Amino acid sequence: MTQSFSKGVKAIVLSMTLMYLSLALTGCQQNVVYQRSMAELNEKAQALMAAGDIDGAVSRLEAAHDLQPDEPNTTYNLAIAYQTQGSYDKAIPLLKQLVEKSQLDKAQVQKTLGITYEAKADQLAFKVSEAESDPKADKAKIPQMKAEAQEAYELAIESYQQAMPGLKNAAEVEKQIEALQARLKKSQTPAEASNPGSAAANPQESP
Repeated sequence: MTQSFSKGVKAIVLSMTLMYLSLALTGCQQNVVYQRSMAELNEKAQALMAAGDIDGAVSRLEAAHDLQPDEPNTTYNLAIAYQTQGSYDKAIPLLKQLVEKSQLDKAQVQKTLGITYEAKADQLAFKVSEAESDPKADKAKIPQMKAEAQEAYELAIESYQQAMPGLKNAAEVEKQIEALQARLKKSQTPAEASNPGSAAANPQESP
């Protein structure tokens, strides 16, 4: 299962690309220097990501984000870097912010949010599997981890569904939704599966 989890995360990471921050040499000299600094930070982060230095890319993008928190491309890039790093709880709020407020392609950002929720769920499911097979693990934590994984899968399904109307590859996303719904149904108890308020039982309804 370790290999399967690693390959899944690697596939997600390789499917994402950083957005470029354009350098507009207009306005006063101070603005030119400021925008050049932003562009250089983003370009350096891209190079670090390509070289596999995810922590270095995160550091550069955090610096760029601190300079201009409302710049959408930098925010998106930082979310992708966090996602690649496995820091899903840091990536998710940034992506939700972009869905609500930015002028970026909302369908693509919503899809990225779904990918991030799914990766978080996979990570939690992997930890559950490890805990169940480890005689020294604290078994009392397993139910909570299972519940968190299920919630993350449900949020992934919801995000994918919201993204679909604006996506060219909607059919692929629909297949992913079906796979996640089947996974959820398999993992649920009979009582959970029959609960009409469940996102898995009613995938077209948002909580």
